[in-house]
Amino acid sequence: MTEIKNFEELISSTLKPGQKLVSYEQKNLLPPGENYGSVLLQLILKIQNGDGKEEIISCVAKTCPPRGIIWEWFNTKVTFKTEINFYKVLLEEFKSFCRAIGVEDVLNCFGRCLGARLSLNAESDEIDEDAVIVFENLKVQGFEMGDRFVGFNEASAKIILKDLAAMHAVPIAYRMSKPDEFRDKIQPHIAKYYDLQFSDTLLDGVKKVLRNDLSADSKYVPYLGKIDQAWENLKKYTPHPTRNTMYTTLVHNDFWLNNTMLKFQNGVAVENKLVDFQLINYSSLANDVIFFLYTSVELSVLENKFEDLLKFYYNSFIQVLTKLGCDVNAYTFKGMMDEFALITKQVQFAHILMMMLPIYILKEKASEMSEMDETAFIKESSEKHENFETRLKFVVLDLIRRAWV
Repeated sequence: MTEIKNFEELISSTLKPGQKLVSYEQKNLLPPGENYGSVLLQLILKIQNGDGKEEIISCVAKTCPPRGIIWEWFNTKVTFKTEINFYKVLLEEFKSFCRAIGVEDVLNCFGRCLGARLSLNAESDEIDEDAVIVFENLKVQGFEMGDRFVGFNEASAKIILKDLAAMHAVPIAYRMSKPDEFRDKIQPHIAKYYDLQFSDTLLDGVKKVLRNDLSADSKYVPYLGKIDQAWENLKKYTPHPTRNTMYTTLVHNDFWLNNTMLKFQNGVAVENKLVDFQLINYSSLANDVIFFLYTSVELSVLENKFEDLLKFYYNSFIQVLTKLGCDVNAYTFKGMMDEFALITKQVQFAHILMMMLPIYILKEKASEMSEMDETAFIKESSEKHENFETRLKFVVLDLIRRAWV
C-alpha cells in the first residue's frame, strides 16, 4: 500500500482558514473482490484548527490499480481522468444549470469530492501512479452498501431509481436548453465511449463457465445458443458515441449494487448516494436501468414488480424533466420500453451475464489486484456464491420471455 504523496496540498482547497493537516493514517477500505477498477483507501486525518484544537476527519481516497491486467481492462489512463472530470467539471456545471432555473433538490445523490489530481506534475495531462481522488467518507455518515449476493428490496430500489432518473434527466434537460454549451462544455468529457479491454480468451472462458452452469439442467440446454449469439454480438459490438437520440445522456455504465450506498432509518432506506464514475459515457439511459435491475434487485421483486419499477423510473425521469421546464410530450412509456428492449438485445444481455461472475465470486476466493490475471479471473469465476445459479437462470428465462434477446 503506497503512501499518498503531498497529501496536504491535495486537500488544501477543502481546509478552512487557519486549519492545517497534522497527520493522517490510511488502510484498505474494501477486501479483495469488492472493487476492481481502483484501490480504495480509508483515511483518518488529524486536523489542527486556528485555535490550536484538533479534530478527526474520515475520508476515502481512490488511487489507480496496479499496472497490469486490471489497468488494461479498465483503460485506467482514460477512466481515472474521466472520474476527476465528472466531479470537477460535469457535476458542477449541471448543478449550476439547475440552480439557475431555481431547482435545488434533484442532484443531492452524489458524495463530495475533497480534492483530486492526475499527477504530482501540475503541468501533466496524463495520469500516473500519483493520481488520486479524495472523497468524504459516506460510511461514517451512515451510508452502507447492500448485500451483492441478495440485492435490494423494492423500497430501496425505488430510492435508487429515482436518483438514477435524475442523473439521466438533467443532462438531457441541459442539452435541450443549451445545445451549443452542451456540445462544447459537456460532450468532450463524456463522448469517449469506454471500450471493454477484454480479450477473446477471457470472454470465451467466461462463456464456458456460464454454459457449463446452464447445461447441467436440461431445461436450459435449448437456450445455450442465445448465450453463444450474445457473446458474438458482444465481440462485434461497436458503440456509437454519436447516436444522439432522445434517450442518449450521461450514463454511469457500471451501475450495480456496489456503486450506490443507502442510509437507513428504522430499517427503511431514506437516502442514497451514487458512487464510482470512472466509466461514464454518452449513450442510452437503458444501459444503466437494465443492468441495475437484473444484477442488483432481489429476484422476488423482479418476478412480481419489474414493470412497476420501470414505470417508477419513467415517472421519476419525467418529473425531473418537467421541473426543469422541458417539453416531455415525446417521452412515452412505450417508447422507453422499446429502448430498453433494443439496448438489452444489443449489449446488456451479454454484459449482465458477464458481470454476474465477479459479482458472485465468493469473497474469500477473490484475488488481490496485484495477483489478478485472465487465468485467475476465469478460475475464480468457478468459485461462486450459491445464489448465482438461481439469478443466472432467472435472467436468461426472463429476457427470453420478454423477447429482449
